[in-house]
Amino acid sequence: LKMPDNIKLLIIIADKTKQKDITKIIKKYNLYFNYIIPGYGSASSSLLDYFGLNEVKKQIYLSIIPNKLETELLYQLKKNLSLQEVGTGISFTIPISSSVKYLADVYTKTNVFEEDKKMARQNTYHLIITITEEGYSETVMNVAKKNGATGGTLIKGSGLGNKDAVRFLGFSIEPEKDITLIVIENKLKNKVMAAITESTGLNTKGKGICFSLPISQAIGLGETVKFEKI
Repeated sequence: LKMPDNIKLLIIIADKTKQKDITKIIKKYNLYFNYIIPGYGSASSSLLDYFGLNEVKKQIYLSIIPNKLETELLYQLKKNLSLQEVGTGISFTIPISSSVKYLADVYTKTNVFEEDKKMARQNTYHLIITITEEGYSETVMNVAKKNGATGGTLIKGSGLGNKDAVRFLGFSIEPEKDITLIVIENKLKNKVMAAITESTGLNTKGKGICFSLPISQAIGLGETVKFEKI
């Protein structure tokens, strides 16, 4: 393993209808490591019932990208997916702390197209990941929104338990899980995480844990971000 200084993880959360546009951008910039995970939006069940909808379906795209394309890719995603409009989707990048040498080297050997652009303004955001028992994602989102969050995305998962974990934690972690992803401004992070822990933490029926990751750059959160040519 090595500390890569030339790659980041790009995450895109958008409606399934945007898949064709996202795939086109991925191919244009010769991005080799791309993955799709199905997810669901954070609208309340009562709101979905009102509109006659079962779920707000989302796609979560993970892509390992070269650092030098970070701002260019966010610019293209903002332009082609209309991410400047609140509710259409979000995209952000996260630093990679370590990787196999192959991942760090592959883009060094590849000529990738880029335009000279920079973000005129950047905000500091974090990604809060909360893992709870199934059925508690709406509780997570409700308390998060009360403390400043604007939305989130749900992924369905399951725990990988063992006897030692059951004995140590006092409960099984094998059943289905709700994984809630929330992008939040740094100034609100601790307040939101404290509220989530109080309502769905390990000492509650939700049996949840939450942690956060720093985000390098983000678009689609209602902020005014301009891109300028260097």
